[in-house]
Amino acid sequence: MGFNKKISANEAHRCPQCAEPTCLAGCPLGIDIPGFIRLLRDGDVVSALERIKQDNPFPAICGRICPAPCENACIFHEEGSPIAIRALERYAADFGYKPHLKTKTTLNTNGKKVAVVGSGPSAMAAASVLLKEGFAVVMFEAANEPGGLLRYGVAEFRLPQKIVEAQFEELKSQGLELHTNMFIGRMKSLEELRGAFDAVLLAIGAAVPDFSLIEGENLSGVCYAEEFLMRLQMLSKENVSLMAGSLLRGATTVVVGRGYAAFDAARMAIRLGQQVHLVFAGLEEEIGVSSDDLKEALEEGLNIQAPVESLKIVADTQGFVAGLQCRRMDIMETQDGLRLEPLKDSQTVLEAQTIILANGQKANHFLAQMTPSLKTNPNGTVWINDKTAMTCLEKVFATASAVAGPMTVVEALASGKGAAKQIIGYLQQ
Repeated sequence: MGFNKKISANEAHRCPQCAEPTCLAGCPLGIDIPGFIRLLRDGDVVSALERIKQDNPFPAICGRICPAPCENACIFHEEGSPIAIRALERYAADFGYKPHLKTKTTLNTNGKKVAVVGSGPSAMAAASVLLKEGFAVVMFEAANEPGGLLRYGVAEFRLPQKIVEAQFEELKSQGLELHTNMFIGRMKSLEELRGAFDAVLLAIGAAVPDFSLIEGENLSGVCYAEEFLMRLQMLSKENVSLMAGSLLRGATTVVVGRGYAAFDAARMAIRLGQQVHLVFAGLEEEIGVSSDDLKEALEEGLNIQAPVESLKIVADTQGFVAGLQCRRMDIMETQDGLRLEPLKDSQTVLEAQTIILANGQKANHFLAQMTPSLKTNPNGTVWINDKTAMTCLEKVFATASAVAGPMTVVEALASGKGAAKQIIGYLQQ
């Protein structure tokens, strides 16, 4: 649930409107944070939303799932009570929208066409910038629905799909041409796009699971968080509970890892009736989610085991998961800081019938494999000229996770905007 009018007003008035706002440095998109909060203080929600959208075309998304680095930069952060900037952005997005104030754009005024490969946050941000500047934008998505990570990698309770759908409807109203079920590299080559468009932007993300090397990972009952979330997101709401048995064995699930993918998978498993343990080998402050999300997960019944090192996945006599062998870690204080060491005689088996691994993601390398001329880095990301965002292929640009590996949604949006500006500069030469 987001803020209501009263809570939003109270929180906006708590903002001290610093002469030199530190929160600005924390926002990759450069949103005028003091400015939109000041408008909320005045009760002008419509203008507050307009102010945000000058720099962020998708506040309804960021207001829900942005990790809020601006709050970490707030002067009240050290006191443990930063201004709830993310929640205020969500309030403005939810209550400041007016149909007659849709973004004005003149469709394809310059005759230039840009292809965008991918439909995640960076692709959406790039398309928004390009459309506003009068470019024709055609987006190609391999899946049957657009949104990338936003649709298939974020749990419904954090980002309802109707929000993502509304953002695409807005982009379409601005002139976006969207093609789903279009696997570039197989159904249409990158060379074909180069020949048909004035520029091509690769926003193909980094959604491939970083596979584990833990013993027992191939047992029946083991899956990756990305796979689990995608399968759930592809089901209708009516079928999720009916399919729970095919997704989760038994009554107990162990999630191994950190970050939002791990927590989304764990909280979805709880919603499907599981007893869920989250095992993490680091310190709790390194767990990779906001304090609010951590608190909500604990309130929902998530049992966090940290710092605990996973050793191997244990099998039953039939080759199914029986549990996770692990050991507790002791926090040692050294001259170089805190260090974790195995606690003597702490090894145990955490019984479970399902194990979900959340090791993070790595670059999507499929397009590069099907396009030998596309230069990549040793880690599989696409090589670009840092100054121009162009790949080794003329007219082909790349952005966000495809270039730098996994990043947050707000970082992806900022990267997509930056790439769009590079394309505009290139085409206006």
